[in-house]
Amino acid sequence: WRAMCPELQERWPEAARPEHWEGVTMESGRVVELELQEFELIGAVPAEIGRLSALRYLNLTDNQLTSVPAEIGQLTALLLLDLEENQLTSLPAEIGQLGSLLSLTLEGNQLTSLPAEIGQLASLESLTLDHNQLTSLPAEIGQLASLKHLYLGDNQLTSVPAAIRELRAAGCRVTV
Repeated sequence: WRAMCPELQERWPEAARPEHWEGVTMESGRVVELELQEFELIGAVPAEIGRLSALRYLNLTDNQLTSVPAEIGQLTALLLLDLEENQLTSLPAEIGQLGSLLSLTLEGNQLTSLPAEIGQLASLESLTLDHNQLTSLPAEIGQLASLKHLYLGDNQLTSVPAAIRELRAAGCRVTV
């Protein structure tokens, strides 16, 4: 990613070891956190992100990212994924492979839909979708049995799946 991105080359000097790079946290020689908020990143998140198999926390808030690769699904240790305030218009179906994910923040993007596979995020407790352009939600959202908070405000929703009532009945706080 560093090689492809001038913004990272400034913050991640080639002479410095990766554990000393801004926004990078390592344990036992493996990257476990990437805190790249307001790094002025532009375009696509590179597919190589999928090689960071020990990654638990990924914060890419406040950049100008336009897409997330399918390889995001390889980050099975990921607990928190924050993609707030970018320019994403869609998510790959592979997002459903993030079985350990507890929190997914997508607020302030340009999403018009979500993949049905989002319903496979069995551990998900918080899903933030405010300030997008969602016109509908997949019925599979009702499969998120661990969900405690669902934020849907400021979208273009004309209706919500009946499954939302079931989530509310199970104790999920839904904010529309």
